[in-house]
Amino acid sequence: MKQRCLNPRCRAYHNYGARGITVCQDWYEFEPFCKWALSSGYEKGLDLDRIDNDGNYEPANCRWVDRKTNTNNRRMTIYLTIDGETKPRAIWEEMAGIPPGVTLSWLKFHGKEYAEERIRDAIHNGYTQKDFGYSHREPVVHLETGLTFRSMKEAAAYFGISPCRISLSITQKGSTGKGTFRKLGVEG
Repeated sequence: MKQRCLNPRCRAYHNYGARGITVCQDWYEFEPFCKWALSSGYEKGLDLDRIDNDGNYEPANCRWVDRKTNTNNRRMTIYLTIDGETKPRAIWEEMAGIPPGVTLSWLKFHGKEYAEERIRDAIHNGYTQKDFGYSHREPVVHLETGLTFRSMKEAAAYFGISPCRISLSITQKGSTGKGTFRKLGVEG
């Protein structure tokens, strides 16, 4: 705490002392800090956490928390609001059964509203990963030979081409160079 706030050579100084965060004068000495720590819930394995990340290290702004709580109380923590309740993104992922980090990609590529809606849906209905390869598992028939395959992936492996090439030939009604395909049960 003192190194972060008082020593410009400390690796973390730019996140603390350089931002104007200080240590209260009483805590410059170990005994007053130790007395406060023991009377404020210190236990082995807990981290000293500032409640307000822009506030100083002082009794009114510090507490002892587990690592997870400390990690979720950072300046860079992203907060999302679901059904009127605001929590850190990682907490929502855990509550909804969403793999760690998935919501970061939702935020990056689709925005905050999309991420909040997906989390809300996962909480109410359970999380299921979107299956972007679903169409590649639909059964297809090779028109020239009459061979049927359980999936485009299986047909692609048989003919040595990519499933996407088969998919494109079906949607654009063209040949793959290895013949023409259509979805099983679909006339055309």
